[in-house]
Amino acid sequence: MLPALGLLAPLASTLIDRLIPDKAEAEKAKAEIAAEVQKAEIDLAKSKMELAKEDAKSGKGGFRDWAGKLCILSLGYAWIAQPLLTWVLTLVAPDVALPPSIDSSEQYAMLTGMLGLAGVRSFDLAKGSRK
Repeated sequence: MLPALGLLAPLASTLIDRLIPDKAEAEKAKAEIAAEVQKAEIDLAKSKMELAKEDAKSGKGGFRDWAGKLCILSLGYAWIAQPLLTWVLTLVAPDVALPPSIDSSEQYAMLTGMLGLAGVRSFDLAKGSRK
């Protein structure tokens, strides 16, 4: 609904110019329309903030949340914990079995996919084509 208002504002401005010959009254009418559109945008932003607050209160993590956490943990192990543990164990106790390494190519695919989807979602939300 709101993107339609944003698209109709220039049309309304053109119509006002044609219908109201007095420049001062035309500018006043344009300002009123602009104020109404801005008020509608603010109301929409407030309702989205309230919805986000309610979602945050629920404490339910969706699939993307858990997939992101799992991806971060596994990459943290592959990049930091496993090499550090291998180094420390090699220095301190060379006869102890080293921690296994994991193939992080699948985590890269998952991470880039999630980041790509998040970017598309953010673009859609910013453009206003999807709610």
